[in-house]
Amino acid sequence: MSQEKDLENRAFEEMRMVALKRLEGKDPLKIAKRTGIPFDPESQKFILNTLGQTVEIYFPDYEIRTPLDPWHHLLVLHYLDQADGSELYGQWMPFGDLPGGMARGGDFDRKSEGELSNRLGNRTYESVERACQALGGKVIPSNADVCGVIPLFPRYPIAIKLWFADEELPGSGRVFLDKSAEHYLSVEDAVVAGTILLQALFQEESRR
Repeated sequence: MSQEKDLENRAFEEMRMVALKRLEGKDPLKIAKRTGIPFDPESQKFILNTLGQTVEIYFPDYEIRTPLDPWHHLLVLHYLDQADGSELYGQWMPFGDLPGGMARGGDFDRKSEGELSNRLGNRTYESVERACQALGGKVIPSNADVCGVIPLFPRYPIAIKLWFADEELPGSGRVFLDKSAEHYLSVEDAVVAGTILLQALFQEESRR
């Protein structure tokens, strides 16, 4: 294992332990109400659908046995801890508009635009729609050629807007959050969430 990978694993483990400590003693039924993630008192576990996967989270240790990217795993724990149950606004905003997100969120906005242009700008409506659906999302009407809304978590939807290339212009795209996003994850987590979702979308679309 490389030194860089070892440091990354240690950083993840330290953050995971902090997240678990913050969840100690919390009422699972209240967590379920705030997050929208169902909790089964009989089996003592939460059932989460995220990016096309069903993830079981066992209470009280918050053990996740489903194979997940480590940072996706950490996002699940942070969402369980930070969600306050606020209603969705039904309005989209770029990541840079998050409170305190001008630097990190704005940087993600710029990078994601380039990635979407390069990876999906020359694809088709149908292939992008099927990729969104495979991740538990759907396509909705918008001012873009295609707009896919994918719920990373029950109350944390992420929208991908794409304009396909034509004879005059290259393809382009942008990623948006619901304006309620600050009630569910920090700016830092939001950037991780957007990155994980794009990776999953690109991987799914490449299979089409």
